[in-house]
Amino acid sequence: MDTALEDPNQSELPPPHRLLRPVWFGLGLAALAVAVSWAYRILFEHSMDEQRAIASVSTVWGMNFCVAVGLAGFAGFAAPLARALGCKHLVTGFSLAVLAFLVCGLAPQTNRIFYDEHIYMQIGQTLAHTGRAEYANYAKAEYGDFVVFSAVVNKQPIGHPYVLSWAFRLFGATESVAEATVRAAVAITVALLYFALVLAPWTLPSRTPIAVALCYTFTPLVLWWSRTVAVESTAAAATAVTFLAVCLHARWRDPKTGEGSPMTAACLAAAAAFAAYFRPESLLVYPVAACLLLAADRRFLEDRVTWAALALSLALITPNLLQLWSVRTEDWGASDGRRFDFAFLAKNLESNAGYFVQGKWFPLAGTFLAVAGIAWLAIANRKFGWGAMLWSLLSWGIFVLFYAGGYYYGASSRYAVVSAAPVALLMGIGAAAIYALLRRQPLLLGALGVVVAMNWVTALRFVPTLGREANEARADIDFCREAAAKLPRGSLVISTDPCIWNMLGRNASQISNVEDMVRTEMLEMTRQYPGGIYLHWDYWVNAEDRFAKPWRQLVVDTHATVVSRMNAEAVKLALFRLDTPYARAVMGGHYRPDKPKIDLDDVVADALAGKTGATEQRPGSTGAAIVPNGQTTR
Repeated sequence: MDTALEDPNQSELPPPHRLLRPVWFGLGLAALAVAVSWAYRILFEHSMDEQRAIASVSTVWGMNFCVAVGLAGFAGFAAPLARALGCKHLVTGFSLAVLAFLVCGLAPQTNRIFYDEHIYMQIGQTLAHTGRAEYANYAKAEYGDFVVFSAVVNKQPIGHPYVLSWAFRLFGATESVAEATVRAAVAITVALLYFALVLAPWTLPSRTPIAVALCYTFTPLVLWWSRTVAVESTAAAATAVTFLAVCLHARWRDPKTGEGSPMTAACLAAAAAFAAYFRPESLLVYPVAACLLLAADRRFLEDRVTWAALALSLALITPNLLQLWSVRTEDWGASDGRRFDFAFLAKNLESNAGYFVQGKWFPLAGTFLAVAGIAWLAIANRKFGWGAMLWSLLSWGIFVLFYAGGYYYGASSRYAVVSAAPVALLMGIGAAAIYALLRRQPLLLGALGVVVAMNWVTALRFVPTLGREANEARADIDFCREAAAKLPRGSLVISTDPCIWNMLGRNASQISNVEDMVRTEMLEMTRQYPGGIYLHWDYWVNAEDRFAKPWRQLVVDTHATVVSRMNAEAVKLALFRLDTPYARAVMGGHYRPDKPKIDLDDVVADALAGKTGATEQRPGSTGAAIVPNGQTTR
C-alpha cells in the first residue's frame, strides 16, 4: 500500500528565489494589518445598514483577490504539477469529470429550494451587470440589459452568486446557464478529489483516488441536488479546491526543514478563503486544513510560510466576516429566533445519523465501505485518519444543532452534500483497502462487488424523481415561465419574488417600490411600461394573508383583468393586468405627453366609426380634400 503518486521525485519544485520567502512573509503580514485596520474602521464608524451596503462591494473584491492570489500561486508551479500528475492521471481525472457530468443527467432538472435558488441567480445577475452583490427588488431586465432601481443586501454569503455571475458574463443570465454551472461544479469536484489524492502525501491504498471519485459521483443526494441551483454543490467544489491545495502544500514542502513553498502557500491561502465565502459554516474549512497539514508533517506548526499563508487568508476573508457580522441579528427563518440550540440535537441527530443506516437516501453498502475505511485508517494511518474524521464530523455534525438542520426538515437533505466529499473519502479508502485485501480471491471479490453494486443501485431509486416537496411552489415557477413567454416586451410584473421574472428576462418589482405610482400615476407607468402592468398572484399570496390583503385590494381598486391562470393542487395562480381603462381613468394622474402618439387601435376604431377627423391631399388632385361626411370641398 502506497501513495498514488509512484515517483515522489516528480513532485519536487525548483527552489524558490532567495527573496521570495521574505516578500511572502511581508505580503501576508501587511495584508492582515490592512484588513484589520479597515474592518476596525467599518465596525466602529458605520451603522449596521451601512456595513451591509459596504459588504455588497467589499465581498466581491475579497473574492476577486482570492482568485487573483490563487491563480498567481498556481502559475508558479503549473508546469511541475502537470509533470507530477503525468498524462495518465490527467486523462483519468478529466474522464471522471465527464462521467460525473453525464451521470448527473439521471436527476431531473428542477428547483427544490423555493425561492432561494432564484435569489442566488438574481444576485449573480446583478453582480454580473453592476459589480455589486445585491438582490434587486425593482429592476428592468430586457434585451440583455439590466438596470437596478432598488436593491437590498442578502444575508447569505456571496460565493455561489459570485460563481454564477462569471458564468452569466460569458453565456448570459439565464436559468439554464445557472443549472449547467452547478452541474459542472459536481464534475469539477470529482476531478479535484482525484487529483488531490493522486498527490496526497499520506500513505493510502493505491486505488484510493479513483475509488473516492466514483463514490462521490454516485452518492445519491449529490446527483439529486446536482440538477438544481442550490449552493451546496458549489460549496463542496470550493472545499475540494482547498483539499487539493492542502495536498499540494504538504507534498511540496522541504523534506529537510518541513518548510512549505510560498507558491503552494498562496494557493492554500486563496483556496481556504474562497471556500469560506459559500456558506456560514464554511469557515470550518480552516481547522480541517490545519489538521490535515499536521497529519502530513507536524513541522508545519513552526513553518513561517504556512503562518504567513494563514495571515493572508484571514485578510482575504475579512469582507466575508464583516457581512456575517452585519447580518448577525437575522433569524434565518427561525420563528422563535433560536438558530442553534442543543434542544434540536436529539431530533436532528436521529435524522442525520439515520441517513447512513436507513437506506433511504444513502446506500447501506456505502456505510459498510466507510466503516471499512475508518478501520483501515485506524490501523494503517491514524494521523490522516484523524484529519479525515474531523472533516467528516464537522461538515456533517454542524447541522445537528441548527433548527432546520435535520434532513427531514423541508429541503434540508441538501446539507448532506456538504459532507459528501469527506464521506466519499472514507468510502473510497474502504473500497480500495477491501480490493487490495481480496484481489487474490476473485470469486469472493466479485460476489462482494455485485452485492455492493445492487444495493447502491437500489439506493439510487429516488434520483430520477421530482419528489413531493414544495410541488405547489414548483408549479408557481413553471407558471411564471409559461406566462413570461407570452408577455409583451416593455411590461412590468409586480411580484413577491421579482427575482424569478428578472431571470426570465422580464421587468419586475416588489409592490412596495411601485404601489404608490400605480395608484396615483398610472398613465406615467404605462408610458414607462407600454407592454402593461401585471400583478403576479403567486404561491405566497395563497399561503400568507399579509401578502393577500394588499394584492386583493389592488385587484379590486384597478378593476384588474385575468391574463393567465393555473390551478396547482390546492394553490391557484394567476397573472392580473392592472392598467385597465378604469385604472387609467381613475388612477391616471397628471401625465401629459410632450408629443401625442398615434395609437393604431384608436385609428382603427375611429375609421370604423367614420371619424377620421383629418384631411388628405392626394397626388395630382386639384386641392380637393376629403371631409368626414364624404363630400368634397375646394
